[in-house]
Amino acid sequence: MKIINSKIWIYLFLLVGIGNFLMMIDTLLSSGDQAFSIFSIPTNKWTNVAFFATIAFFLIYSGVYQNKKMNEKTQNEDATD
Repeated sequence: MKIINSKIWIYLFLLVGIGNFLMMIDTLLSSGDQAFSIFSIPTNKWTNVAFFATIAFFLIYSGVYQNKKMNEKTQNEDATD
């Protein structure tokens, strides 16, 4: 059960990371005279792009790293059985 829960969290991190990446692309393709904000704080376009890129990188990297780590763990358990 623990492995299934962990896999759900891994895929959730990847999904949210990809969503943030898409939001970054949307921000890049939007017009520059549009108003931007993060947590209701007015910002400019490039601050939003940097924010979304940072969050997307962190979430995708965490998901891929944990998935790799979990796969190695299950392979080691299978090899010892």
